[in-house]
Amino acid sequence: MTGVPVQNNQSMLRARSFLLGALLIPAVSFWVAGIENIYGGRPTYLSIFFHAVILLAALVGLNALLRLLSPRLAFTRAELLLVYAMIGSSSGIVGDQFMAILIPSLAHPFRYATDANKWEDLLLPYLPSHAVVSDPVAVRNFYEGDSTLYLMANLRPWLTPGLLWASFIAVTQLMCLGINVLIRRQWTQYEKLSFPLVVLPMEMTAPGPTSMWRNKLMWIGFAISGGIDLLNGMSTYIPAIPQIRVKNRWLNFSPRWAAPLSTTGIAFYPFIIGIAFLLPQDLTFSTWFFLLFFRFQRFLFSALGYPSPYPWTSTGISTVPAMLEQGIGSYIAVVVFGIWAARRHLASVWDALWQGSAWKEETGSGEGHVEALEYRVAALTILVGLVLTTLFAASLGMPPVIGFAYMVLYLVINTAITKIRAEAGAPTHGFHFAGPDHILLTVIGPKNMSTREMVSFGLMFGFNRAYTGVPMPHQLEGMKMGEMLGAPRQRFTAGVALAAVLGSYAAVWALLHLCFREGVELMGHPVKDLSPGGWQLVNAWLNDPKGPNWPGLIGIIVGFLFSSFLMAMRFRFVWWPFHPIGYAIAADWTTGLIWLPLLIGWTCKTLIMRYAGPRTYRNSLPLALGLILGEFALGGFWSVLGMITRKPQYAFWT
Repeated sequence: MTGVPVQNNQSMLRARSFLLGALLIPAVSFWVAGIENIYGGRPTYLSIFFHAVILLAALVGLNALLRLLSPRLAFTRAELLLVYAMIGSSSGIVGDQFMAILIPSLAHPFRYATDANKWEDLLLPYLPSHAVVSDPVAVRNFYEGDSTLYLMANLRPWLTPGLLWASFIAVTQLMCLGINVLIRRQWTQYEKLSFPLVVLPMEMTAPGPTSMWRNKLMWIGFAISGGIDLLNGMSTYIPAIPQIRVKNRWLNFSPRWAAPLSTTGIAFYPFIIGIAFLLPQDLTFSTWFFLLFFRFQRFLFSALGYPSPYPWTSTGISTVPAMLEQGIGSYIAVVVFGIWAARRHLASVWDALWQGSAWKEETGSGEGHVEALEYRVAALTILVGLVLTTLFAASLGMPPVIGFAYMVLYLVINTAITKIRAEAGAPTHGFHFAGPDHILLTVIGPKNMSTREMVSFGLMFGFNRAYTGVPMPHQLEGMKMGEMLGAPRQRFTAGVALAAVLGSYAAVWALLHLCFREGVELMGHPVKDLSPGGWQLVNAWLNDPKGPNWPGLIGIIVGFLFSSFLMAMRFRFVWWPFHPIGYAIAADWTTGLIWLPLLIGWTCKTLIMRYAGPRTYRNSLPLALGLILGEFALGGFWSVLGMITRKPQYAFWT
């Protein structure tokens, strides 16, 4: 398989690749907003975005044709992967658990203030006018649709809050990129993390006779998964065609056990089986094992009289065994131990920040002054970003100390997810309801907050309700692919930075365009269903404020200690089968969607490695890539058809 630098001409990055990526970002943002909210499909719930893979496949095909017509005009491999990285780093921002929740939430209190909830007196006076939309005409058109963003009556009220929130999100993503720049060498060169999720795009763009496009096993896998989605999609038009049931079905339990055993499903997603084939065996084993472990915990404590349903809307409230908080503790442990492992590298980074061009580079490759400059720019970006985002949080009503802690915790969570992706390639990492708000409320408690502080938490809820499509892992994976090709590092980083900024503004535009056209109240999940979440929490706090969440705090401590134990055992004993990252991932409900295909993929890989050997495993990898690509291509086709016909289509995922 591909993994070594190629010829220099394939590592070139020219201006047109940046231009192509920049031009595609608004179109792809609109595509993602449309399919996730109306037409079917949830690509940003996955670690590998299927729309980005489809686009990369199309670009590879068009580039092959261009190479035949005029080789000089063809894009290099590095340029194709830069565009792929830019799409991945930008389109998650518009996604299901990001701006698609934040943007509609800015007008929600003014649409749904009633005599019953008394928001006009309890809530509306505390909303900062620069961050929300209160104009009655704009709010009505936004929710009822059949209008357009480009009427001044609609555009003017949204202009200031839209630009402010887009700028805030852009700054947060540039801070994440700054952390990636500071930690890149440690994870890509010293720890040599495997980055399993870059295998597919690297293989898709690999030239020559060993290309995956010429491999029969790949096409067999493609035909299996693609055929399933083709039949399932056609069956929605022709009921006589039977469906092959591969999508998730939640298991039903008796009323006594329905709550503690909720979010446990049965699915046979072919692409998840293919992804599992790429991942470390201990990670896939640990993920499904710890999912069952968490279900056993919830079952046991429920039997003892402590019912523990999944905390869908319980930010700041927990019941033992505090499964969600155990996950938070494990994520914190990932970052703490990651910093400890990188202590020598970080010490060198510190020296570079202070010594500048006089810094003696770690590798002795003669680029010390260049890398020192990169570190300085990255560190300055983080520091300035923390100041700006803390000031913005304060303008919403959040005390500066709390606002600063909020943003630091946001960066910690993103760093943990990025480390998890780089090391183990988790297929999904929702981390729902476990953001900075939940962590801070666990310690503070809504009872100790003013109404203005509660409002600030409600406003911030929208962009970190979950962490499914966060850009930071895509940024680092893009940098890794550029490094593997020997592409100019600074240019690749600049392309990813450009994508973070453009993606933030494109997300706001795409969602506003779509919402005014369709109407929020006529749309589906998540724009309509999830955007009220932050205000539902604020309403609960106003009516029944709670104190500190002691069970949750204990859960965080237990999760941190248990994850630390798993890491220590993994370090001491080679045979230790339990991966701490599997424990972290399993705490989120999305693992209930994928545990069975992960188990199937793990079983297949284990049997091949044990009885046929590593060589047979390597030779069979194209089959796994075909399973992924086939489902993404044919399953994604229905989402494209939905955008063309403006009618919901078959969605192969969730």
